[in-house]
Amino acid sequence: SQKENLEDIFSNNQQVESTIEVSRETAWAEFQSNVSDNLKPLLSLEFNPLPASYKIRFRSSDNRLSHIREFSKILETQQGVESIEYGEEWISRFEKFMVFSKIFLFAIGGLLSLGLILIISNTIRLSIYSRQDEIELMLLIGATPRFVKIPFLLEGMIQGLAGSVLALFLIGGVHYYLKSEYQSSIDAMGMDFQFIAEPFLFGLIGLSVLVGFMASYISTFQFLYLLNKK
Repeated sequence: SQKENLEDIFSNNQQVESTIEVSRETAWAEFQSNVSDNLKPLLSLEFNPLPASYKIRFRSSDNRLSHIREFSKILETQQGVESIEYGEEWISRFEKFMVFSKIFLFAIGGLLSLGLILIISNTIRLSIYSRQDEIELMLLIGATPRFVKIPFLLEGMIQGLAGSVLALFLIGGVHYYLKSEYQSSIDAMGMDFQFIAEPFLFGLIGLSVLVGFMASYISTFQFLYLLNKK
């Protein structure tokens, strides 16, 4: 039958995450519960004008819009399919916005990383100069430059780690608020609004620790270099 043929097409497409069949009765009941005041006269109809339909959710991917377009072209050729609606123009604009957002966020991330290096570097430099006499004494009694660097390198790494954890907590709070406020709208659009994926999450933390290490290394290297020139 036409219904079984469509369901086979759905199940055989690897990009389709889930499908929900909406019967005519269910569609009419949803329309009655969500109808606006301007359309309330339609409730007096003695027949159900709404057709049966399917709600299809696609898997999240970089090429999701192209997958939706290709799949809609396949469905348009099937018997029993009257129309396909997926908000092509809106999705296209949203995808472009997401691409722009990624570029913007990477640029902001680069600037913030540079700023973080400068802040941690200056903080470590102040810490070094406050202990300058101790460091010079340690070097005089035989301490190696590496031994002197280690505490400051660890301090910079801890600062980077603390900054990343604090930032992630703030982002998590914003994510929780947006998800709790707009979850119904997000579900209606068939989109996923997930927190940062674990690999990327650990990557951010590792990058922050690396930035802290680099900043503290720069400060300690400059200090020891100037100290050796005296």
